[in-house]
Order: sequence, then C-alpha cells, then structure tokens
Amino acid sequence: MPAARTLATAVFVTDPKTHETVLLQPGSEVGDPAIAEQITHPDAWVTEPPRQSRRGRAEAA
Repeated sequence: MPAARTLATAVFVTDPKTHETVLLQPGSEVGDPAIAEQITHPDAWVTEPPRQSRRGRAEAA
C-alpha cells in the first residue's frame, strides 16, 4: 500500500464507495489510492523540500 500523501490545497473528489462529492481540506492525508488517483494536479500535493547535504546546512548557518 502506498504511503499517505498530504494535500496542499482544497480539492473535490468523488468518494468511490458512496459516489458523493467530498471536499478535502489542505493538510488532509490521502492514503486511499482510489481517491489519490483523482487528484491529478501536482500543485495539489505538499512536496518535500529538497534535502540539503550536511555541508550545505553548515554553510547556510
């Protein structure tokens, strides 16, 4: 099972069981693949910031 992803924006999806339209709020974690596949815009998801190397963090300080 894929890991849950977090929404950055509000989105409307169709619940695959009830066929009702559902509003998911920013910060919601989506673990159901049937719902996640409905959210196709990449900006809807929270993206992890690029990891800095140890050297990069030391230079930034």
